[in-house]
Amino acid sequence: MVVLVIQEYCDRGTLESAIRKSFFRATPRWGLRLARRALLRSAVEIARGLLHLHDWGVVHGDVKPANVLLGSSKEDRRGFVAKVADFGLAHVLPSDVNSLYTDSWGSLAYMAPETFRGKVSRATDVWSFGVCLWQMLTGERPYDGYRYSELILGIKEGTLELQWPEDDPMTTDLIELGRQCLSHRPEDRPPFDVIIQRLVQIERGIRAELLASQQQQEQHQLHGGQQEQQQGLYRQEDLII
Repeated sequence: MVVLVIQEYCDRGTLESAIRKSFFRATPRWGLRLARRALLRSAVEIARGLLHLHDWGVVHGDVKPANVLLGSSKEDRRGFVAKVADFGLAHVLPSDVNSLYTDSWGSLAYMAPETFRGKVSRATDVWSFGVCLWQMLTGERPYDGYRYSELILGIKEGTLELQWPEDDPMTTDLIELGRQCLSHRPEDRPPFDVIIQRLVQIERGIRAELLASQQQQEQHQLHGGQQEQQQGLYRQEDLII
């Protein structure tokens, strides 16, 4: 008997490569609001994939940007959709329990504190997702420069924390959500249905700000003013995503 596994071809690389290319950072042609909305939409797609796994009692076990593939999409302004992949460390939870113990580890920088003690649950994926959010927002590698021993002890004991940016008011709600995902106690982390709802609300808020800015500038033009085009202000293409 021959078993064939047919998988979707994702031709745009990984989320890790997109972060490395500063895809979610503002550029002269890619305004700050548009970059934030691209980040949020990608995060929602990842969260929906993980929610689907969790609904079936599966814990991914190794959520990180390198395990998120990007497939081309002509319908989306980003040019891609994000897909959760690589289930080599996945665990199936028995129907009557919410966690289990294992001796398999994922990638250190994305592991939840309790994972170092051998415990995995849906909440461990939420922690890893929070690290991915931080990396998408900052463009940096988590805990860069630390030795393995420092990582293990610091994450396990809660003495090593990722530093979120504080100078961007547009990301206040996103940072709050990210910090909740990185709560040291698993029970304090939100489930993915709540995460998705929060991400969608944040994205809608940014879009509403863009629409309000558009209306103000149109009124300004009607009164003989000239439209300002500065980075960070409304641009027509910012609404198309």
